[in-house]
Amino acid sequence: MLLSINPETGETDKRRTLRLQSFGLDERALQRILFRSLDRLFPDDELLLLMQSRAWQEEPDLMAIDREGRLFIFELKAWESQASNLLQVLRYGQRFGSMGYAELDVWFKTSTDPSQSLKTAHRAKFEVELPEEAFNRKQVFVVMTNGLDYRTREAVRYWRSSGLDVRPWVYRVYAGVPDEMLLEMSPFRVCDNPYEDIAEGYYVLNTNFRNSPRDHDDMLASRKAAAYFDPWKFKIERLQRGDVVFLYQSGVGIVAVGEADGALIKAPYQGRAEHPDEEYAMRLRRFRMVSPPLAAQAIKQITGINHVFMSTMFGLDVDSGKAILKNITQPQPPQITSA
Repeated sequence: MLLSINPETGETDKRRTLRLQSFGLDERALQRILFRSLDRLFPDDELLLLMQSRAWQEEPDLMAIDREGRLFIFELKAWESQASNLLQVLRYGQRFGSMGYAELDVWFKTSTDPSQSLKTAHRAKFEVELPEEAFNRKQVFVVMTNGLDYRTREAVRYWRSSGLDVRPWVYRVYAGVPDEMLLEMSPFRVCDNPYEDIAEGYYVLNTNFRNSPRDHDDMLASRKAAAYFDPWKFKIERLQRGDVVFLYQSGVGIVAVGEADGALIKAPYQGRAEHPDEEYAMRLRRFRMVSPPLAAQAIKQITGINHVFMSTMFGLDVDSGKAILKNITQPQPPQITSA
């Protein structure tokens, strides 16, 4: 629900929810918008992206694996007021729900990362060793739907009550100022993340060490913040000049810090011509190494928050960011030990 509020009188007015066609858009246009914003909507701290659909093929829009090996199947082509939304994602379940690990591994290498196996990538992200038979034991179906589409939402409620794990991903459309469409949509979450909306000028960026030590070394040597491949690379273009970026090495801690210069650099991934513009980067001014690295446990003690360091990049609240920066940049008093 979106409320218009008069700050002087306190009067409120509920904005009317509309359909895409009110703005001359169709569901394919919405899908393109969502794919372009996937780095903000997809929870890469909770899910490992298995595949992203090619242009309008007969396949799910997204498939992903969680820590326990559950297969998440996403249908983002939200045909408004059509029950086919839910039926389509269930058909995908019939087709892909019986896949064994070997088939999932082929999908992962073909669509996401040809340089490593699905098991290796899963272990690097979630720090667990999952046996092959644990992959795809269960499925979770996620269907996009307009808040006005009560038929789809009723069907989802029915199937959930019958034991099928189907989850609606609801969006709402409103009119803004003239020639503006407002889209209300929360990032998809397996579990709630109270810090997902924070953007106060301090960020933690993973150096990708577990996937490629070469990327990690390049970030430090080139004094830059970088992310690779669609959709994660788009996180870098969200950075603004002066934003503080802490470079975090998985299993080690914060190893460097600097300020984004605001100039986006696009380059082939690791210089490979077959991966043009798959690296997005920004130079970091006032760059400094952090030695010894600031470990995750120390970050928790400094901020009082149990951050999860599995995502490509996430924001810190300003107080936490300042506290971490102060700990890094100011000499710490020596520890006094008793004889």
